[in-house]
Amino acid sequence: MRIFALLVIFFAFVNAASSSKGQTEKPLRGAALRAKKNKVPGAPADQPFTKKPRHEPSIAQINAALGLHEVFWDGDQDLNDRQLKEIFGLQQTTTPSTRGKRQTMVDSQYPDDTWTQGIPYFFDPSLPANRVAAVQTAIAFWQANTCVRFTQVSGPDASAITPVVRFFNGTGCNSPVGRETDPSVVTQDISLGDGCDPPGVAAHEIGHSLGMYHGQSRADRDQWISVNTSNVEPKFVFAYDEASSTTNNNFGMRYDMRSIMHYEPNGFAIDPNIPTMNAFDVLAQSSMGASRMPVFTDITLINYLYKCYDACASSGTVCSNGGMPNPNNCAVCQCPSGFAGNDCSAVAPASGAVGSCGGPLTATADWTDLVVTNQIGNGVWAESTIEAHCTWHIMAPAGQVVQFYVKSVGANGDNATHCSSDCHFAGVDIKWDSNKQPEGYRICCPDNYYLMAQSSDNRLVVRAYNYWFYTDFTLTYRIGKWLQWLFLHISLLTHSAQ
Repeated sequence: MRIFALLVIFFAFVNAASSSKGQTEKPLRGAALRAKKNKVPGAPADQPFTKKPRHEPSIAQINAALGLHEVFWDGDQDLNDRQLKEIFGLQQTTTPSTRGKRQTMVDSQYPDDTWTQGIPYFFDPSLPANRVAAVQTAIAFWQANTCVRFTQVSGPDASAITPVVRFFNGTGCNSPVGRETDPSVVTQDISLGDGCDPPGVAAHEIGHSLGMYHGQSRADRDQWISVNTSNVEPKFVFAYDEASSTTNNNFGMRYDMRSIMHYEPNGFAIDPNIPTMNAFDVLAQSSMGASRMPVFTDITLINYLYKCYDACASSGTVCSNGGMPNPNNCAVCQCPSGFAGNDCSAVAPASGAVGSCGGPLTATADWTDLVVTNQIGNGVWAESTIEAHCTWHIMAPAGQVVQFYVKSVGANGDNATHCSSDCHFAGVDIKWDSNKQPEGYRICCPDNYYLMAQSSDNRLVVRAYNYWFYTDFTLTYRIGKWLQWLFLHISLLTHSAQ
């Protein structure tokens, strides 16, 4: 009966695909897919790619090379004795491999261990100018999106509030978690050493000082990913310990693999070509640790931790699509990626695109291709400092869903040129869940082409982004059908078993 049921589903899918009136070819799989030439028709064949921009090492890679796992919890978190003893119920002699942890710090010292009076800070003369600029960018981001305020001072003696955060050129990238409550501590250090240059690294370490732990430590982690400890360096296995439900406070925010606080999928790997973390949903694999700056769920978590939304309690502001009142202007909403407008009901406008792109699209019963070529990006063979992006909302009738698969993501006719474990330079983000707050799929590699999926409501958000050359892609969509939803599960299981 099981084989018969699978055959029924298979022939139903074939019949549905053949009824698409020739608009697209049938999705290829297995050997046929691997044999397919990933060339966009009409693309120039004689325009060579130059060397890609360098992919900066992750915080985990920088600190592991320096042996800081022996000094800091999770590689970059400088916990004090009180945190070890009170938060985790542990003694000072506890080893890293036996400690627990949680996403945000709400212990008996709360809110004293948050920066309720703002954050005074200064730059140590040792910090290079490029890292000073990175910190300034990160601070500007946190201030623009939360109620947390930073004040630059000349040094610890120039502030009536203590401790004062010192950004300095130390060993590796690391920070304490939360505000130090010991009155004898005058200076609280954030180290940004060699390699800790991107603004996202500064934003991550500031996130620790604000009170955030790593995303993959959440108590609900095992609902979303599995950890391959056999490929983790034995001395780093503790970094993948999971928090208990009694020591984890995420303020109801769903797990987000794209969080600025989440590891990349090969953190502390013995073999960097084999993931240490695997998403249960294969299309979400490239999302892990893939953000250059904090995402919407990071922002919202800090706004909850610092009670920023209390100021908007009587504003009457109503936000759509998971948006939240802006604590810096309660009359308007902060929107998840892909959305815009005062109430987050609009499609996010394009940025850095060539010509017009993006907007609403309507799914029909037939397969339809969304094809974009030489629009998203600046055509320069070097990494841009500002992301180019374009967003589409593909809508099905109310009560129905959008079925889709990605046929290609690339540039210049090469549909693998942007492929990397985190789609660092370019890719297509897809929000399929009815909860639009967390980030969704991130696709840039041939392994994820022609894998069918569908939204869980009638809106599919497609956002293509670029930091290098162009992001060309083809995504195929239609109104979802029940038999194809069953086929989806079979195709994903088959793909993951290959």
